[in-house]
Amino acid sequence: MKKIIAFTGSNNPNSINEKLVKSIIQDFPDVGIEFLDLKEYDVPIYSQTIENNGMPERIKKLFQKFAKADGFILASPEHNGLPSAFLKNIIDWLSRIDQKFLGNKPIVLLSASPGITGGRTHLQLMKGLVGRWGGKLVGYYSLGSFQENFDYRTGRIADDSIRKKVNKEVRALIAKNPTAKKTNVEVVEEYFRAFATGDLASIRKIFHPDCYIVSVKEQERSNGELHGIYRGRGEVDQLLGNIATLFETKNFSTQEINSTGGDLVVARGKFSHRVKSTGKLFNSDWVQLCWIADEMIKEYRFYEDSAALTFALVTNASHLEL
Repeated sequence: MKKIIAFTGSNNPNSINEKLVKSIIQDFPDVGIEFLDLKEYDVPIYSQTIENNGMPERIKKLFQKFAKADGFILASPEHNGLPSAFLKNIIDWLSRIDQKFLGNKPIVLLSASPGITGGRTHLQLMKGLVGRWGGKLVGYYSLGSFQENFDYRTGRIADDSIRKKVNKEVRALIAKNPTAKKTNVEVVEEYFRAFATGDLASIRKIFHPDCYIVSVKEQERSNGELHGIYRGRGEVDQLLGNIATLFETKNFSTQEINSTGGDLVVARGKFSHRVKSTGKLFNSDWVQLCWIADEMIKEYRFYEDSAALTFALVTNASHLEL
């Protein structure tokens, strides 16, 4: 990594996020991390009218700075569960030059807060947005209880265990070939690709070792029963085996995959299965809820038209009591 720009989303001259960034620069003196003070690039609130009269020169200079960087460290303060208005305004301006103003380069997201959560709420939102701005997320950390965990005398994180965790994220950026962390939506998209190709080994890896799976109804299953609760990677195989035993899939389409801004991803679509025992088609809309942890599916809930399945499982439809 040749040149890393470190900056904060705060216009507060006593910003604790600025103190966090400068402590990292102290910990990596030989890397050449440059602190960029966004306060020097403050501009009016974005307005199309102002833009029509010409892009502010400060934003042009800032964009050129970003273009010359090889990677970024951003410490973003949380205001009411969101990024600061100051940071949002600069992002709005930069995106008018290029939506992907981060240039498809790696970035580490950090946040510091006096509270115990460390700005975690808005950092989850930011994790889902950096890709839109052309950033490749390689690390993130929220530092809570800042006053207790920071040594103002030395200008460094006081707790060694926390300091090591923060620096671990930075080292991922410094590495010559950093591996971008998957977004929550990308994890679910990877699952659907593996499911479509029948890649059982990849599907198993996408699920967290301690995953909790609910297929349609949240209750214990008997052996061979499709719907109910599955626990852990070992029972992922049971779920896939039960699906393969019961159905021949004719079509499975995904219409939408959306992040809620937290760890939850919601997907929906349609499928058409032929029930092997009856030969009937089971057609249904479906909704899938996935909670992501450590770039894996930790909790998975799948819902379908169970009444349509009941109908498709009956050999003679006339025997079905309505």
